[in-house]
Amino acid sequence: MNTRNIIILLVLIVLILGSLVAYLLIQDSNPIFNNNTINQTNNTTNNNSPDTANTEESQKNMISASKAQSIAANYMSSSSNFNNLRAGNPSLKSGVYYVPMITIAEAQHAPGTIVGNVRVDAYTGKVLGVQSWNIDTGEPIYE
Repeated sequence: MNTRNIIILLVLIVLILGSLVAYLLIQDSNPIFNNNTINQTNNTTNNNSPDTANTEESQKNMISASKAQSIAANYMSSSSNFNNLRAGNPSLKSGVYYVPMITIAEAQHAPGTIVGNVRVDAYTGKVLGVQSWNIDTGEPIYE
């Protein structure tokens, strides 16, 4: 093999390894980076499992997702800390609506970036606090 072929082979190996590393980093990235989609929860009942907390009876007592979004929007508008944010579509997890806090205008983050969640109790409508992420570890921070 001549020098030119060796260089081409080395470049190909580096490109393949670089692509593999980039793929693995994207798959294991922090929630702040891979949580750019807003999920709408489908509130269905699984009648096959007796341990399911989301029974039809308990869902009747829950507030709607649009009500949770409205509560979160009012909460954010009542504080100057959330001036540049709007409420996104809530997702329901274990009796708590997680309403995304989405940036409106260019600031620390690009417009449309989810920077945290307002947590709203699905039964009482009470704001339980705000969830954001540690920028270094990706671990949730509950305030």
